[in-house]
Formats: sequence, C-alpha cells, structure tokens
Amino acid sequence: MESPISLSEEKVKSIYADAKAYLIGRWEPRPGYEEPIVLRAEGAYFWDARGKRYLDFISQLYNVHLGMGNKKVIEAVKKQLDELVYVSPSYLTLPKIELAKRLAKITPGDLCKSFFGSSGAEANETAIKLAQLYTGKKKIIGFWDAYHGSTYATVSAGGSARNRNFPSLSIFEEFKHIPSPDCYRCPFGKQYPECDLTCAHFLQYTIEKEGEKSVAAFMAEPINSWAGQIVPPKEYWPMVRRICDEKGVLLIFDEVMTGFARTGKMFACEHWNVVPDIETYAKGITSAYVPLGATIVNKKMADYFDEKGLPHSYTYSGPPLACAAALATIDYYLEENLAERTAKMGGYLMEGLREIQDRCGTIGDIRGKGLFIGVELVANRETKEKIVPAGLAPPDSNNPEKNPMVNLTDTCRQKGLIIGSSPGTGILRMMPCLTIEKEQIDVGLKTLEEAVQAMEKKFELPKKK
Repeated sequence: MESPISLSEEKVKSIYADAKAYLIGRWEPRPGYEEPIVLRAEGAYFWDARGKRYLDFISQLYNVHLGMGNKKVIEAVKKQLDELVYVSPSYLTLPKIELAKRLAKITPGDLCKSFFGSSGAEANETAIKLAQLYTGKKKIIGFWDAYHGSTYATVSAGGSARNRNFPSLSIFEEFKHIPSPDCYRCPFGKQYPECDLTCAHFLQYTIEKEGEKSVAAFMAEPINSWAGQIVPPKEYWPMVRRICDEKGVLLIFDEVMTGFARTGKMFACEHWNVVPDIETYAKGITSAYVPLGATIVNKKMADYFDEKGLPHSYTYSGPPLACAAALATIDYYLEENLAERTAKMGGYLMEGLREIQDRCGTIGDIRGKGLFIGVELVANRETKEKIVPAGLAPPDSNNPEKNPMVNLTDTCRQKGLIIGSSPGTGILRMMPCLTIEKEQIDVGLKTLEEAVQAMEKKFELPKKK
C-alpha cells in the first residue's frame, strides 16, 4: 500500500517555506521541526509529500473513527452536495431533522432535543449557555487538567494549565475546578477503595462552599482525556449524579472524544449507567468527514427552551452536508456493530501494551476503555517520579535531546508511527481508528516498544531508587 503521489524535494521545501510565511503556528514554537505535509490517506494510514507512509495510532485528532476513505460516508456527502449544500439555520432541512431524531433514539435516558454547531468547542459553549440560562445560575465546576475547547468559555471551563497560563487572556471567574478521580496519582494521597471516594465528596464540598444557589452545572468528560484517559472507579459517576441531583446542579457530559463507539459503548456514560442532563458531541459524530458539533438536552430542559426560546445560534448550525455525513456515519457504527468491535480491539491493544510494560521499566500505568487508551511513562515505577524533568520549559521542553517524551514521539514518527502525547507530561494516547486491524496493532506495538527502549537507553531510564 504505497502512495501514488510524492513531490520533488524542491517542491516540498517550497511548501514548507509558504507554510512558515503565511500560517500562524499552533501551540509552542518548535524551531526546525517539520510536521508532515499530508497528501493522501486510507484507512489507518496516511502519506506525506515525500511519499512516506505513517500508521496513525491517534486517528488524526482522535476523530477519524471510521478511518480514511469510508465509501458510505463519502457517497452520502456527494449525494447531499448534489441536492442541497447549505441553507440558513433559520430554515429546516430533512437531514437536520432526521439527525436530531436519530440522536434522540440512540442516546441514553431522556436526552431528546439537539442543537447543532460545527465543533466540539461550539457544542460545549452551547451547553454552558444552556445550563446558565436554564438554572439562572452562573458558576460551572469542572476538572483540573481537562480540555473542553479553545474558545474563552471552554478554556475557562477546562482546567488545563497549558491553555490558561497566559496573563493577557481572559479566564472567566465563574468557572471553578476540582481534581480528577485519578487513582494512579490521587491528589488526596489516598488508595481506592479505602478512600471512600474522597474525590466525589469533594465535588459536594465545592458546591456547598461556592454556594448551591450559584452553581449551574458540573461539566466533565466521563473519562478525562487531557489528564491521560482517567477512568474513575465504578461508583464515581453514580455518586456524582446523586450529588448533582441533591444540590440542584446540572450534569454535563462532554463526549466529544468519548462518544460514538470510541470506548466500546456508543457513549461512554453507558459504562456507568449514568444519564447526564446535557451531553455534547463532535469528532466521531461524522468521523471528521465534515465538521459538526451537537448538544443534546433532557426532556425538562427541552420543554423549558420550547417555551422560552434559546438566544443562541451559529451560521453553521446543522448544515445539511454535515448532517448527511453524520447520518451515514451513525448508520455505519450500527450496521458494523463498531462499539462491540472496539471493545475487543481495545482489549487486544491493552494486552499488548501490558506485555511491553513487562519489558520496559518506564511504563508506569496503562488505562482506558475500548480504543481510548492512555499510557503514563515514569522515570521510576516504584516512586512514580515524572519522566519529564522538573522545570523544563520551552524551548527545552520541545527539544528531543532534553525531553524524553519528545524524543519518544519523534522516534515513533521517524519509524512511521503516529502517537499522541500531552506536552510536559508522561502521557501517551492510543486512539487509532475503530476499524484498525490486529495486524496493524501488532506493527504499532512493535514500533512503540523499539522507540521506548531507545528512549530509555538514551536517557538512562528507568532511574534506580
């Protein structure tokens, strides 16, 4: 499976020069680094402008659930292009109505009415506004080390220091935070189950201290991705649901990453049989073929906004092209039983990672559900010393000669494997497309182990006590 397209080195250099001249870069600058110029993709692979093939273990930005080139979705988009590409959100379209109806049927509990945007950030912005308008309260509580988007409200709701630590940016004071239920690095210094779920009780404490009459909602991913695929204890979400009900606080689940078969269930909240008041989607809803975000609410909230109206809209609020892509994508999930397949393939990937853990001393923890997996590397497995040296800041934090994690991801990329990482942490993310084959997982695991062993040798890891 080789790329039929590759460009001359002169052309490649010209493209990189144009990118540097005309594009604003993302995140921290990294002088000398050249990200791939992608020309083609198929299934779990993509090819760059030099013809190099990569096995994608993070499905681009954790969103190409069906892999590249799915004919069912592509044909649905082509058909919709011929029929109706766009209308104002002031009008109704058949794809928009049908998608809202489909979501009401496949989502848990009494989630029943949807509002559409074009991204996960827009879906979460909508959820925040809905919660504040419905309750008449302003404060939103979320997790530290969480990510809900890059707009001002979603940056404020997320507790990621990487997005917040800029003195010139506005961070809204109405957004408060509590620790994630991280049993590997418990912020309370306790052990499960003897801890009696202090992390969940801390939400109740925070609501009471902030003032029950001021807190509109608790907003979180069912599995906190930014913190490294933190899977909470089985009692955590049922307890949080009870606390929210008792305190008159809405529960918002951000399922932008975890939704649509990614965790081995159609929606991650189903692992705990907990139904939120509001749930948000993007990424897997169309498998990234056309941008779309969605926010769905329960019956009580739907009735309220039917009467009051919602002072909120986007230019691209459920355009027919995106809705047609979503309908075809959802059909594929159901017809191919991808949630069940994902659970099996995730188990296979987990097993392979644990075998590598037995042979590599820097792998401290492996966690996740389905094909939503986090691997935490450490300098010392017994003490859980962090693998990224303390105080490492840009440009050193982006230097593969000084940062073991950058060295690891660079080595994998050079070997043709794309893996995800959280800057400044020892977290690796494994989220390949849900259609990945066992043989591809085997290749990825072999490459990953070689890269980890090379990194351990270079940095003389793991450290001894």
